[in-house]
Amino acid sequence: SSNPEDVGFGLPRANVIVCGTLWVLSMFAPTFPKPYDQLEQLAMLAFFVGIYPIAAKTWDSVKRFSLDANLLMCIAAVGAMGLQQYSEAAGLTFLFSLGEWLESRATGKAKRALESIVSLMPDTANKQTISEGGKVEFVEVPAEYIDVGDVVLVKTGDKIPVDGDVTKGESVVDESSLTGESRPVKKKVKSQVFSGTINIGMAPLTVTCTSTTENSTVSKLIELVEEAQANRSPTEKLVDEFAKRYTPVVVVTSFLMCTVPFFVAGKEVGMEWLYRGIVLIVIACPCALIISTPVAYVAGLAATAQKGIIIKGGVHLEALSRVKIVASDKTGTLTHGEFAVLNVDMVGKWKKKKEVFRCLAVMERESSHPMAAALVARAQTEGVTLTEKDQASEHEILKGEGVQGVVDGTRMYVGNARLMERLGLLKGLDASVLRKTKTWSKDGGTVGFMAVEKVGVVCVFVVSDKVRSESRSSIEKLKDMDIDVYMLTGDGEGAAHAVGDKIGIHRSMIKSGLLPVDKLNLIKSFKRSLSGIPVDLESGEADDGSEPIAFLSSGNVLMVGDGVNDAPALACSDVGVAMAESGAAIAMETADVALMDSDISKLIYSIEMGRNVVSVIKQNLVFSLLVKLVVIVLVMMGYGNLWVAIISDVGAMLCVTLNGMRLLPKKVAVDVKGKGGAKKKKAGEGEEAPLLGGDGVETYL
Repeated sequence: SSNPEDVGFGLPRANVIVCGTLWVLSMFAPTFPKPYDQLEQLAMLAFFVGIYPIAAKTWDSVKRFSLDANLLMCIAAVGAMGLQQYSEAAGLTFLFSLGEWLESRATGKAKRALESIVSLMPDTANKQTISEGGKVEFVEVPAEYIDVGDVVLVKTGDKIPVDGDVTKGESVVDESSLTGESRPVKKKVKSQVFSGTINIGMAPLTVTCTSTTENSTVSKLIELVEEAQANRSPTEKLVDEFAKRYTPVVVVTSFLMCTVPFFVAGKEVGMEWLYRGIVLIVIACPCALIISTPVAYVAGLAATAQKGIIIKGGVHLEALSRVKIVASDKTGTLTHGEFAVLNVDMVGKWKKKKEVFRCLAVMERESSHPMAAALVARAQTEGVTLTEKDQASEHEILKGEGVQGVVDGTRMYVGNARLMERLGLLKGLDASVLRKTKTWSKDGGTVGFMAVEKVGVVCVFVVSDKVRSESRSSIEKLKDMDIDVYMLTGDGEGAAHAVGDKIGIHRSMIKSGLLPVDKLNLIKSFKRSLSGIPVDLESGEADDGSEPIAFLSSGNVLMVGDGVNDAPALACSDVGVAMAESGAAIAMETADVALMDSDISKLIYSIEMGRNVVSVIKQNLVFSLLVKLVVIVLVMMGYGNLWVAIISDVGAMLCVTLNGMRLLPKKVAVDVKGKGGAKKKKAGEGEEAPLLGGDGVETYL
C-alpha cells in the first residue's frame, strides 16, 4: 500500500493529528481566561476535519450495499453533532481514527513479516561469459536472464540469485531468511545453495545454476506466502458473515430507538432515547469483533514464517490446533534421505561386475529417489564412468516399487521385493540369497534388486539411511501432546521396524511395504476412526461404507512427507506437511504446510502455534462480546453515556489487537543492509525486534 498508515508505518494522517489537537484544546477551553474560553467551539471544527475520511469510506460501503463500522461511527458522530454534543462528536471521530491507526500499526508488524519475503528475490546476478578469445568474465545481468546450467559468481555479501551447486570456492551462507535458523551454513564444492540466501563469508562462490528465478526456492516461498494471505479460515468467514448480518440489525434497532419514543412519549423522552440510540450505535460497532480473528491469524502466520514454516493460511492454522493423529513417511522425513550403499552382491553370471554396475547406474541416474544418488556414487567407485550416450530409454518410475527402462536394447528393472514378486522373479532366486536379504532387512537396511528381462535377478544390494537427530524427541513430544504417531513407509518391514525402534514408534503403529494408494487408504481410515466410524485399518474402508463428517470429527489427521509417493496422502489428510528442503515439487504444491529446512521438530511448533492461535481467538471473541453486552445493559439501565461507549469500543479493539500480537516472538535480529551487507546487530532494549528479511530489511535470527 502507498499509504503508510495502512501498513503500520509513520504517523497518523495529518487530518487525524489536527482533529485530535483541536479536540484537546476544546476540552480545556473552559479553563482558559476570557475570551479564549470560547474555544470550546473548536470541537465543531475538529469534527469536520476528522469526519471526512470516515464519511468517504462510509459512502464507498453504501455504494457496495455493505454496512460496516465506518457507517455506524459516521451515524453516531453526526447524531452527536445534532444533539449539540460537540465534544463527544469530535472525540468519537478522533478516537475511532486513532484506534484504526494504532490497530494498523500493531498488525503492520506481522504483515511486514509475511510481505517482506518478496524482497528476498534477487534483482541481479554476476553471470559467467566466455569471449571469442576464451577469456572468462562475469557480467552483471538481471536475475531473470539466468538459465539452468549458467555459471554465476556470488561475491561476499551478495544474494544467491537462483538455486544451484557450488563448483568453486568455500564460504558460509546465511539461510535464516528461508529456514529461520541463525547458524550460518558452511558451503563448499558440491554443496547446494538456495536463492535469496546471502554469502556472508570471506570468499566468493562460483555456482552452477540448477533452476531459474521462476522455479527457485524463493519463488516457491513467495507463492506459498501469497496463498497463505489469500486463504481465510472458517472462523474468520463466520465472524465476517455475522458482522454483515449484525450491523443492519443494529442500524434498524437504533433508528427505532431514536424515532419511536418521539411519537409515543413526547419530545423530552424522545430526546433521551435519541441519545441512547446513538450510544447503542457506538457500543454495537463490531470493530473489535471483526479484528479479533484476523489479527491472531496474521500474527500466527508471521511467527511460524519467522521459524521457516510456511502455513498456507489461517484455515490450516485452525486445522493444526485439532490434530489427533500424525502419520509420517520414513525416508527423508524421519530419516535424512541420504543413503549409503552397504553391500552389492552379484547373482548369477550375466555379465562382469563393472558392467552390472554400469547398467545399475544408467537406470538410477534419472530417478529422483534419494537412494538413486547413492547407487550411482557406488558405481563410480567401482570404476564406472557414465557418458551422455549412457541413457535408459522408456524410463518409467513404478510408484512404490522402483523403476524400469531399456538399456542397450534390454529391458531392466531396479526396485524392491514387491516389484520382483510381481514380476515372478523371487521364486527363481537361490535360498541363500533370500536368506541374506532377510538378514539385511532385519538389521535395518533397505534391500533392493536389479533384474534383466529373460535373465532374472542379476544383483541384490542393501542401503542404509541415517535417522534425523530430532526425530525421537519430536515423537516423544507429540505423544506428550496426546497425539498418536504412525509411520507409513513403502520400505520393508525390517528397515521400518529398525527406524521405529530408534525413534520410539511402537511396531503396532508402523505400516510398511505400502504403495501410494495404501497410504491414501490409511489416511482415510484414520479420518473415519476420528469420526467414530468403525474401520478396517488394512483396507482403509469403513465397515458400513460411511464417509467421515468433518464437523463431527473428534480431531484431525496430519500427514507429513517429502516424496511423489506421499502426494495423494498429503492431499487427503486434514493437514498435509511437506519437507520443503528435500521434498518433491508435487508434495510442496499438495501440502498445506511447508517446513523450509525439513526439521521435523518444527512440526511441534506448528501444532502448538495452531492451538495458541485458536485459544487467542476464543479469548478475543468472548472479551469483545462480553464488553459490549455489559455496556449495552448499563446504557439500557441509564447508567452509561457516549463517553463510556467510545472508550469501551476503542479500548476493546486495542485489547484484542494487542492480545493477538502476543503470538509474535521477540528475537535477536540481524541487519542486512544494501545489496550485500552482512552487518549484524542485536535488538536493544525497547527496540522493536524485526521479522523476516532481505535487502534493507532486518532479519530475525
